[in-house]
Amino acid sequence: MYNNIDWLLYWYVDDYVDLSSDQKAALDKHIVAWQHWHRSTELEKYQTQLKSLRIKLESGPLNEKQWLSEFEQAQQHLNRFRSKVAPELAGLAELLSAEQVEALLVAWSKKRQERQSESEKRTEEERLIRREERLAEFIEDNVGRLTQQQTDIVSYYALKFITTTNGRTEYQTTLQNVVRDIFAHRDKPEFTPRLVALISDPDQYKTSQYKAESAHNARLHAQMLAELNLSFTHKQKLTLDTQLEELINLIDDLVSD
Repeated sequence: MYNNIDWLLYWYVDDYVDLSSDQKAALDKHIVAWQHWHRSTELEKYQTQLKSLRIKLESGPLNEKQWLSEFEQAQQHLNRFRSKVAPELAGLAELLSAEQVEALLVAWSKKRQERQSESEKRTEEERLIRREERLAEFIEDNVGRLTQQQTDIVSYYALKFITTTNGRTEYQTTLQNVVRDIFAHRDKPEFTPRLVALISDPDQYKTSQYKAESAHNARLHAQMLAELNLSFTHKQKLTLDTQLEELINLIDDLVSD
């Protein structure tokens, strides 16, 4: 999948806007450059974190603070990527016509409304079941089948998570409005700086409540992992260690390609 990222990106972009052949050619050049940068500098950082996590887990269970630190490191990986591509992506955005921008915004809004509609159809009970299933699936993908005690732990924390659907919808709506406003003033000198700032740090447009709810859920997630970590069986510890080793080796393969 990593080596086919260009195809995946085009598959995603096509859902929002039809690029001309010249625009695709310009995007191709940047994708090649971005992937080279990512392969030569970023993958090593991911691997370093995974190796460190593996060593920590071998020493004993991680507590809430340690899991939160892992989350923060993962966020920093994303932040570096955003900062890297933002200036060049903003330059590519300048190539879009007014019609393409409008089509992008319409498609974006349509997808947001579809997701919101699907979410609103679910009852609170259905949301809770869905949340439990996702949490349990994530853990089982890494350690194997959960014990009844561990299933109970997941169920307990699933109840405490805050639903962020409204905050996420408001955030997406704000982003769309900001993008529309930026392109409405594309002839102004601040067009590119504003677009770069948006791509580099879209989280600046999240409400304080949405940020607080997300932080609350992150802490709960860390607490849950810490509690589960204490209950892992010997077999589950070996399974998790194998998963981490395979990811580390996979990065070695990707770097050497």
